[in-house]
Amino acid sequence: MDFLKRHFSTIVLITIAAFWIGIQLGTDDCPSCVVSNLADKAFATADAAEVKAVAAPVKKANWSTVDTNGKLFSSNDLEGKVGVLVYWATWCGGCKSEIPALVALRKEFAQSDVEIVGLSVDEAHKDLAAYAKSAGINYRIARVTPSIIDTFGQADSIPTLLIVDQEGRIHFRHTGLVSKDALSERVRSLLATHHIDRAFGI
Repeated sequence: MDFLKRHFSTIVLITIAAFWIGIQLGTDDCPSCVVSNLADKAFATADAAEVKAVAAPVKKANWSTVDTNGKLFSSNDLEGKVGVLVYWATWCGGCKSEIPALVALRKEFAQSDVEIVGLSVDEAHKDLAAYAKSAGINYRIARVTPSIIDTFGQADSIPTLLIVDQEGRIHFRHTGLVSKDALSERVRSLLATHHIDRAFGI
């Protein structure tokens, strides 16, 4: 009972959202199934946020780099977007294998909603722009900088991929290859959650 009292308003919002999402997506799932799936994600996120709040106050991270077009790219450019960040290198076989999945992901989502960035750990003399063109890369390429490492951590192995939400919080970190479908599912989940939050003024 104590649990229901503490989360009553959240459950009501999730129930309303579930019916709305069901209508928008045309899902065949029963409303209770939609509610259950949303509730699991909402409470897991809430619990994680509570743990972080106890551990340390959340501080906005400021980082920057310069992309292959010579444009400054910083934490400000990710505000309000889901970010897919990949530590990689031109000499890394696994990184090359992952490029098609990232190219497909770039085509699936609008840049106004999702930013994909390949963060190269190559040596300074490597011509990343030429490599990106020859490899058919359609997403932003830049070099890893100390401020990026301070914010997201060092990659012990590559490829290492991170997905951050619209407020810059890391929701997924994985070393090794990730399928395009898995990436798409996680991105869609963050976009849907953000859309619900905005719709209900959360």
